[in-house]
Amino acid sequence: MTRSKLPKSAQRAQLEQAELLGPGLIHEMRHPLVGIKAGLELIARRLGTQVTDLDDWQMVSTQVVRLEELFRSYQQLFAPEPAGHSPFAVESVVQRAVDLVAWRVRQLGPRFEWVRDGSRRAFGSPTALLHAVINLLVNAIDAVEEAGGARRVAVRVLPKPLQVRISDEGSGIAPEHVGRLFEARFTTKPAGRGTGLGLHIARQAMQRAGGDVHLVERGDEHRLSWAITEFAVEMSEA
Repeated sequence: MTRSKLPKSAQRAQLEQAELLGPGLIHEMRHPLVGIKAGLELIARRLGTQVTDLDDWQMVSTQVVRLEELFRSYQQLFAPEPAGHSPFAVESVVQRAVDLVAWRVRQLGPRFEWVRDGSRRAFGSPTALLHAVINLLVNAIDAVEEAGGARRVAVRVLPKPLQVRISDEGSGIAPEHVGRLFEARFTTKPAGRGTGLGLHIARQAMQRAGGDVHLVERGDEHRLSWAITEFAVEMSEA
């Protein structure tokens, strides 16, 4: 179900409020996160592999790290000036994203494919790329799980132009929604499951880093033949 669209003036007011409150909220939310992380480390020291080898433990500790990465990317987004750009290894960042959602990836089993066929370097923000890939990957996994059946998700790095492609075999995007995918507060998920900010923030972060995020159109020569939905995260080559 799609939420009703707010007037543009109300949308602008919400975004302006978020820009004012965002840095403070992120700062305050980091404090309990630090406490949770310290508690996990204390339990790990006391109980060792008795708990750290458990899948549930690994899922929780991975999500704590993911929250740290998200806070870091949000801080960059709200910063008055973009963070300094630098060269980085693209495949390493994508692997980091896959690791941070490993508990979701494992549920797909052989239906998930991460194609690594080289080592490419980009110039920009690895944090922005990490945030974008995590967001798109989680959306893709959600899409195939909601669609049901033996549907696939794939992640690839293309060399020219330098892109990370995230493809899924879910139910697809309704034509009337395509033009609004990157709007702030737009979501097709049920209330309580989506904020409508994920794609918006991912694109803004990548654009500030000299890249972009876009939906790949049918007919694109590099699009996977089985893909129902495919997104591309573009970067500048180092």
